[in-house]
Amino acid sequence: MIFIWIPLLFVVLSFQVFAGDVIITVDRFHHNNNAPVRFSLCDSEECHMKRDKGYVNIDAELIKKTDNLRKYRINNVTPGEYSLSAYHDLNNSGKLERSGILGIPQEPIGFSRLDVQKVRRHPRWGEVKFHVGENDTSVTVHLVDKFGL
Repeated sequence: MIFIWIPLLFVVLSFQVFAGDVIITVDRFHHNNNAPVRFSLCDSEECHMKRDKGYVNIDAELIKKTDNLRKYRINNVTPGEYSLSAYHDLNNSGKLERSGILGIPQEPIGFSRLDVQKVRRHPRWGEVKFHVGENDTSVTVHLVDKFGL
């Protein structure tokens, strides 16, 4: 009986997908308060195009905090292509506040791999996607307060 279980166990374990952690550095905090940072982690262009409808309570552990920088860890992210967006929820409402007609974000927002001082539009998938492998992956999100043309 043991000769049946050992090969079966080996086959099952060989198909296990190893997942790495994503270490996120969020910087450019201009508002000195304890408001939370909320994240959206998308694994496809379709998800990314939903914009802030993709923000969910991701279990991101705060591992470092200074006046201008916070570092978070998201554990066990399955290897693949992702985009990450974050916003500083200044009023702790749980949603990204936007202006009336134009829908311009009223709270600081940032995207993976996008280092700009002013956001003119929602970035494309190819501009912000990054690869997660079996090891830890580091991503930087620069918060932006300026929007529009």
